[in-house]
Amino acid sequence: MSSTGELLKMQIVAYDDDSFSSATGPDYVYEVLINPESYALTYASIINDKSTQGSSESTVTQNKRAPQTVTFKFLFDGTGVIQRGGGGLLSGLAVPGLPTNKPDVMQDYEKFKSVVYQYGSDTHQPRYVQLQWGSLMYNCQMINMTITFKLFNPDGTPLRAEANCTFQSVINETTLAAIENRQSPDLTHVRTVKAGDTLPLLCYKEYGDSRYYYQIAQFNRLTDFKKLIPGAKIIFPPITTS
Repeated sequence: MSSTGELLKMQIVAYDDDSFSSATGPDYVYEVLINPESYALTYASIINDKSTQGSSESTVTQNKRAPQTVTFKFLFDGTGVIQRGGGGLLSGLAVPGLPTNKPDVMQDYEKFKSVVYQYGSDTHQPRYVQLQWGSLMYNCQMINMTITFKLFNPDGTPLRAEANCTFQSVINETTLAAIENRQSPDLTHVRTVKAGDTLPLLCYKEYGDSRYYYQIAQFNRLTDFKKLIPGAKIIFPPITTS
């Protein structure tokens, strides 16, 4: 909920470019029916497996970090039990006053898919999307979706479905090159978060410019950059500010 107690629904906003600056029109936005109960973050490393000559054992070294992924489950409902637009969850199927024109599950699902999976005419790959929910603002691209239909009308049309989706974190090449500039003799700074610190403030102290806070949040795998925990370590890699 917001600070005013208003229930905020998660929104998925599509973009045509990896700088996330080109969202236009209602076709680029999808609001979920029910906020997810949870989401899962996955961290991974790309490993080099080497075998030395004459040895039966291999040595494992980390090559680099793999892109972070986040997994959500989204619900599509056509029973009329769940109301879009603030109606909430009603207490059963046989409830007086349920709408006679119930939502079309396939229509809602196609709207969702058009936002998260429609191919861009220039990129020839699924659109970039930003997941917006409270303090979560996650730039990513969907890499996997499994849709499960769970309840049906007598004629076989679906009344309920769930989509399990995995999104991969996206940082554009310009930003990535800047924050991973390994030619600098001063590779990184590490700051310890103190009470009252904010990420824009720390970026200002480190770089003289607060605008890099979102890139640093992604670099440190922070999903809630508005709430820094005192004592936490934040890594500030070199950024080309010119």
